Amino acid sequence: MDNGISRATAATVLNSLKSGVVPRVGLEYITVGRRSEIQALLQDVSIIEQGGAAFRFIEGKYGSGKTFLMHALRNHVMEKGFVVTDVELSVDKRFVGNKGQGLATYRELIRNMATHACPDNGALQLILDKWIGTLENEVVQYEGLVPGHEVFDVRVSQKIYKITSSMEERVNGFDFGKVLAAYYKGHRTGDIQLQKNALRWLCGEYRTRTESKNDLGVNLIISDSNWYDFVKLFADFAVKAGYAGLYVCMDELATLYEIPSRVGREYNYNKLLSIYNDALQGKASHLGIIVSVTKEAMEDPVRGVFSFAPLKSRLADTELAGTQAPQLRDMASPVIKLSALNPGEMYVLLEKLADMHGVLYGYSPRLEHDDYIYFLKQQYNRAAEGEEVTVRDMIKSYITLLNLIQQNQEVPKEKILRSNGD
Repeated sequence: MDNGISRATAATVLNSLKSGVVPRVGLEYITVGRRSEIQALLQDVSIIEQGGAAFRFIEGKYGSGKTFLMHALRNHVMEKGFVVTDVELSVDKRFVGNKGQGLATYRELIRNMATHACPDNGALQLILDKWIGTLENEVVQYEGLVPGHEVFDVRVSQKIYKITSSMEERVNGFDFGKVLAAYYKGHRTGDIQLQKNALRWLCGEYRTRTESKNDLGVNLIISDSNWYDFVKLFADFAVKAGYAGLYVCMDELATLYEIPSRVGREYNYNKLLSIYNDALQGKASHLGIIVSVTKEAMEDPVRGVFSFAPLKSRLADTELAGTQAPQLRDMASPVIKLSALNPGEMYVLLEKLADMHGVLYGYSPRLEHDDYIYFLKQQYNRAAEGEEVTVRDMIKSYITLLNLIQQNQEVPKEKILRSNGD
C-alpha cells in the first residue's frame, strides 16, 4: 500500500522502534487509537493559542506509549506554528537541585527549541532573526522605508523597544527585554560578539552577574531558582515573534521518584507544584506543558508525586471518577491515564508497520490476516501467563519478525512465525 512515506522516514521510524525509542519523524503514519487522549490535548492547544496555559500529566506503564503520544503532539503543534521543545528528566536534569540540575533542564529546553522551519532543534537564533526580519519588513511595507535610509534603523529600534518594554511587567521581563534589545543592536551594528553574548545569556550560560553586567549591562543571570520565569517569558516572546506559543514536553518524571533524599524529592515536587499552579492560575500565557510519568512514580504514597500532599490534592481522581465509575475517564483531568491499545488497534498498527517495512525494502509484505491474528495471540498469551509485555516490546518483536521474513524469503513464513512465538 502506498501511504506516501519516503524510504528515509520509514528507515528512521523502524530503526527507532526496533531499538525501543520513539522516532521524532513519521509518527503520523503509525498513530492508532488514543482518539480521546489526542482530542483532550488538542483542546488544550486551542486554549494556549488563545492566550491561556495548560499543564497535563500523561500516566502509563513503561512502554505504554507515553513518549510516543508526547512526540506525536509535539510534531502536530509544531505544524500549527508553535515553538516546541522537550527534555528528558534525569539525575542531572530536574526541576531544582543543589548542583544546578534545574538550570541544566532549562539549558536543555533552550537547546531543543524547534519550529516548523527548523524541526531538528537549535532554533533559538532562527526565532530571533525571524523576529527582527519581520519588524524590518513591516517598516519597509508600511512606512515605505528601505534598509540604509537614515531613519530606517530608528523605526525598527522603536518597534523593538515597544515589544521589549511590554515585557517589563513580567517577572524578570525587564532584563529579558534588555538582552533582546542587545541582540538587535548587535544585528544592526554588525557586532557579532554582542549577539553571541546575548544568545549565551538567553541560553543560561553566564555563571556570574559580574560577567553579565560587563558584557550586556544586565545585573541578572538565569539560575536554578529562576529558570522557569524565563520559560514563561519565552512563551510570551514566541507570540511577539509571530508564533502561536510555546509547547514544552518533559519526559521521565519518574526521575524525581528515584531521588534518594526525601528533602530532595520534596524540593522538586514543590517546584513542580509552583509550575502547575502558574498554568492553572493564569500566571502564564501561550504556554503548554506536558509531562510523562509512570503510575508508580505518580501514586506511590511514600516517594511518588502523591507523597507530596499539595500535589495529591490537585491531581488524584475524585471518588466519582475513580472508585464509583472506574470505566469512565475524565479527559479534562490534569492526569490522562493511558489505557492499553485494544487488539483491534494493535492489528491496525501491525498492518501499518508491515506497509512501512515494504516501502523501506521494496517488497510486498507476505503477512496476511491470519498471520496478524496468530502473532497477537502469541503476545497476549505471554501477558496472560504473567510475563510483562508492553506495546514497545510487541513492536520490537514484530519488527524482528518482519526482518526475518524479508531476509529469508525461501523459508515458509509460518515456520518463522511459529519460531517467533515459541
